[in-house]
Parts: sequence; C-alpha cells; structure tokens
Amino acid sequence: MHTKYSIGEASKACNIPIKTLRYYDSIGLLQPEYRNQESNYRYYSKGQLTTLLIIRRLRAQGFSLKDIRDIITNTDMENLERHMLRHCDDLDVEIRLLQVKKESCKSLLSRIHEGAEIISQQAKSASALSGKIQIEFIPKSKMIYSREIMKQYRNADVSLSRWIDIYDICTELGFHMKSPVIVTFHNHILEQFLMKDCDVEFGVCIEPEHDIPPKITQIRDYGGYKAATLCHIGPYRTIMQSHVALLQWINQNGYELLIDTVSEEFIVSPLDVNDESRHVTKVIMPIRSAR
Repeated sequence: MHTKYSIGEASKACNIPIKTLRYYDSIGLLQPEYRNQESNYRYYSKGQLTTLLIIRRLRAQGFSLKDIRDIITNTDMENLERHMLRHCDDLDVEIRLLQVKKESCKSLLSRIHEGAEIISQQAKSASALSGKIQIEFIPKSKMIYSREIMKQYRNADVSLSRWIDIYDICTELGFHMKSPVIVTFHNHILEQFLMKDCDVEFGVCIEPEHDIPPKITQIRDYGGYKAATLCHIGPYRTIMQSHVALLQWINQNGYELLIDTVSEEFIVSPLDVNDESRHVTKVIMPIRSAR
C-alpha cells in the first residue's frame, strides 16, 4: 500500500489539477510532507490526501482559501461549526442577490416584449404620433428615488450614472424592482426642455413587502392617480414632440393636469439596447376632469 504519493498520483487520486496542487504548495495551504534528498522530489502522505479531499469539498461549497486554511489548521468541531454557520449566512445573502438578479432579468424580458408589441402596433397605425394616447390608472407603489437640481438641464442628456445608482441600491438591498427606471420632472410643465435648472428625480418602484433599512431615506409613494400616457418610440432627443402632443390632447379632451409634474417610464431604454429606433419611453401626465 502506498504511503507516499507523487504530485501526479495525488492529482489523480483526489481529482485535483497538478497546477492547483502546486498553487496550494506555493501559498503554504498544503505542502507535500516528504522530500527525497537525492532527487529533491516531494511526496504527499496518505493523511494529506484526506486533507486534499476536504479542501476540494470546501472549495466546491464556496469557502475561501483563507477560511479553508483555518479549518484544516484548527480542526476542533467548534471551529468547524462557526465556519459552517457563517458560510450558511453568506450563502443566504448570495441566494437572495441571485434571486434579485433573476427577477431583474425577467423584468427586462417582459419590458422587451412590451416594447416590441408597442412598436409593432405603431407600425400598423396610420397615426403620426409615436404611439396611442391612453387613459391609465397608475397604481400606488413604493419608490426608491434620487432627486436633485440639475443645472441648465439638457433633456437629451439622460444622467445614466444616477440611473445605475438606483439599480445598484436595489441589487445591494435585495429589492425586487416592479418598474423600469422612471424619471420625474418636478418643474413647470415642459421646462425640462428650456435649458433651465431642473428638479429631476430618478426612481424605481419596489415590492411593498420589502423592509426598508433606516439608512434608506429617499423613499416615497408613487402613483395612485389617473394619467394620460403616450409611448414615445425612437430617439430620446425628440421626446418633446410627444410631451407637447400629450399636453394638447389633455387640453382638448376635457382634462387638466392633476399636478404640475410629468414622468417618463423607460420601457426599452438606452441601457437595454443600442438601437435608438427600438427605444420606447412612456410619457405619463397625471390628470383629472377639467373643472
């Protein structure tokens, strides 16, 4: 029976690449126990093969080399239990984040399908408008947002960095996003097109059951009202046309603005596809019947 194993034999017995064994040796995680003084070859002991199998199993479970080093060095059961409990907690966090990423992918898929349907319907329409004006009820939701005054705002220059910040916050906290990014302009209507200072909010609606950490203070109610909507198809730099068309429709059909703000919901956005002709942005104006 073997008592000493060459690196090749250890690799075959434990199904660990030789390159990996040499790396473990170089960092001092597990160095061959025996050395042949004449050939300078080194050999693993049978007990070390067991240790290698433990290392392989722990790596497969996602343990770091730092934690593995502590586990195989300090072999008491209490130490192993501490590591396992902490790793289970880490896996719970990882599972939660993966679930958020999955929901984000499903949301994007749903928006792509919705955008394709809107574009298809417009292609069949004889209307000059990008899309069809509708009256919708915007359900009330919780929204995480970032709001600030943007100096001499250019509507064509969407701040993608603030956009990404909203996504990062939701991913970090494990929030399921119910909506795409919604940009709301808290200025007088159409002022965002006049190169003036503009009060711009970037937000995303989240599932209501989420527990909001105390550090997250920028959260508000969004929706809960009737709105006139119009889907703008194509380059964002031409979206003013849809704003004006929607405002004219409101004034001509017995409605008035409920609040002096307007929102844009990016169904298919610049962060989804590069082709501007496939971008779909829903313009949302809260309304009520004219007095």
